[in-house]
Amino acid sequence: MTRLLTVAEVADYLKTTTTTVYRWLKEGTISAVKIGKEWRIDEETLDAILSRSRNSAGPFAHFRQHLRKNEHLILITGKNSEVAQFEASFFRMGLEEGAILMKGCWWQSEDEIIEQYKRFGLDAATLVRNGTLTIVNLSKLFSDEGINGPIKAWRASIDNAISGGAPRLWASGSPNMYCCNNDPDLLIDFETKLDEVIKNHPVIGVCPYSLEDIGNRDHFEKMITLMSCHSGVAFYSDEQYRLLRQ
Repeated sequence: MTRLLTVAEVADYLKTTTTTVYRWLKEGTISAVKIGKEWRIDEETLDAILSRSRNSAGPFAHFRQHLRKNEHLILITGKNSEVAQFEASFFRMGLEEGAILMKGCWWQSEDEIIEQYKRFGLDAATLVRNGTLTIVNLSKLFSDEGINGPIKAWRASIDNAISGGAPRLWASGSPNMYCCNNDPDLLIDFETKLDEVIKNHPVIGVCPYSLEDIGNRDHFEKMITLMSCHSGVAFYSDEQYRLLRQ
């Protein structure tokens, strides 16, 4: 007979909080049995979940191994579709550590995001319903309030993650050079302010830029400037991933 672990033992084993483990139990992410008033998790079942997670990491093993406590990464992809492909895998990693998730939309709608993630195996609709994932229309917030609107949305998501007992917020936006009034310099101002917010909080934040977007190609020299506003530069294409540091 395998050992039955308590919620506290599972939290310690996975380097997360008991609040997160209880949420996983409620969501069905981890199966367990209830003995009296206490939950018990089979050790072999837990090991099998971790093994599947490690095997599915693929090109992201390097990403996970080299993450710092907080990150504000710029990601360069070759195609728009690769943004959703990356984010689906990125958010699965966040779920494995019990994070709260936030997707910031600049050129996509919430329905498009949910459908795209579904194609890559992430049930975003359920995550939105249970409050694990928030999809925020950053473009609308920028239109209403300038760059302070999206910044406030990031701060609110950070506060939500911390107040919910999550170890970190895992978040991804997907800007382009024309998303801030067609002004690349205004976008650089936004990314600089966002970096100041992220570096002081437990956040894994990624800003993907697709080279399929004509604005990103035409202003690639500005993207080089943007790299200095981030803790690292990542490249992703055809499920190949590389993370570089300055």
